[in-house]
Amino acid sequence: MDAAGQINKIDALLRACRLMLRMSKGRPDARKSELLYYQMLSGYYNRLLKARENGDFIAAHTVFFPSEVMYSMDIVPMHLETTSWMTALFLGEYGDLLSAGGELGLAGEICSPHRGLAGAFAIEALPRPDVILWSNMVCDNTAKSGEMLMKLTGCPGYFLDHPFQGSQGEVDYLVEELSDMVAFLELHSGRKMDWERLSLCVERMDRQIDLLRQIAELRKAVPSPFHSQGFLELLTIDYLFAGHPEATEYLETLRDELAEAVGQGRGAVSQERFRLMTLFLPPMYLIGFLERISQEYGAVSVVEPFFCSWGEGRLDPGRPLESVARKSYMLPEMRMCGPLDDSAIGQIVDSAREYRIDGAIYYADIGCRHTCATIKLFKDVLDEMDVPVLTLDCDVVDPTVTTEEEIRAKLERFFELLDDR
Repeated sequence: MDAAGQINKIDALLRACRLMLRMSKGRPDARKSELLYYQMLSGYYNRLLKARENGDFIAAHTVFFPSEVMYSMDIVPMHLETTSWMTALFLGEYGDLLSAGGELGLAGEICSPHRGLAGAFAIEALPRPDVILWSNMVCDNTAKSGEMLMKLTGCPGYFLDHPFQGSQGEVDYLVEELSDMVAFLELHSGRKMDWERLSLCVERMDRQIDLLRQIAELRKAVPSPFHSQGFLELLTIDYLFAGHPEATEYLETLRDELAEAVGQGRGAVSQERFRLMTLFLPPMYLIGFLERISQEYGAVSVVEPFFCSWGEGRLDPGRPLESVARKSYMLPEMRMCGPLDDSAIGQIVDSAREYRIDGAIYYADIGCRHTCATIKLFKDVLDEMDVPVLTLDCDVVDPTVTTEEEIRAKLERFFELLDDR
């Protein structure tokens, strides 16, 4: 408990991760990669929990921020959106944070993770960082939340202005932005950038992106070998552990597990019936339910175009800061930033064909304006390919928006439709 009597969410997350690790170790069918995943999460939140007593410098940052820069400076990062999602996923609670955000005057139409983050800092349920780092990726909510969190915490902050098109001129501009951010962190933390360490991170990231591409290829197999919500592990690995040797070990282990399953003709469910495309994030508090209904109906998410389909390119350890910039344009989510063009539409079409999908589920987070704005566009594209789309209105962390019973009823009707086809 902190001074305001609130439960420390980081401590609670650490306990939950350790519990998940113990439970996984107790299951004879647990994947080795699963154990590695929970070990990494436990280490991440343990370091954050102990940061103050260890004299560490904490940088709170929004999604798609280059944490590899912070690791290379021995700065402790706190990924804000992921901490929101983990709170809903592992603790099954988020209402207190949303209520605290509402008391600050944040309307219910605002993205719930950002409302909850504001509430968490207001009631001191998260540790006060030393700096706030944020950017314009991936939405306006993200761009504005950094300013709000600076005011709530009294911390200095740095806004990373990220161009969206990826031309050489824009890459050069982003490198200058990153260079200024390094100078900002050096000034406030008293720590110097270790350029050799960053180069090593870049070398590892290049290997990790290659492994992510290999995993994506293995998931094309029929039956598909990766469990239905497994892509959330892949997101977390890149969000929290980019450039870590442990991330490479996890991805290599997972790649080998999936390759063995494909070789044996073994899928993620006992009998694969429906191959699905997942568009955007499902409700975190229903992940366990979604896994169960996947097994029940033989429905597997085999592809997530905006989460797991990495762009082309290689990273050069000899040019570390430029590689950090170039990696950001290879991110699957980058297709949703800036003007929507053929890179987004084409990825949906290619994924539908290559993964031989039967249907798509569109998780329409009611607080996410840029996600919901593309519903008709993406649905029309898939309709032209005779691929049914189920749109589920939901919220990624707020359980009051929709219930397990409502989601089950809609999914069962959708599976009946796919079965009839």
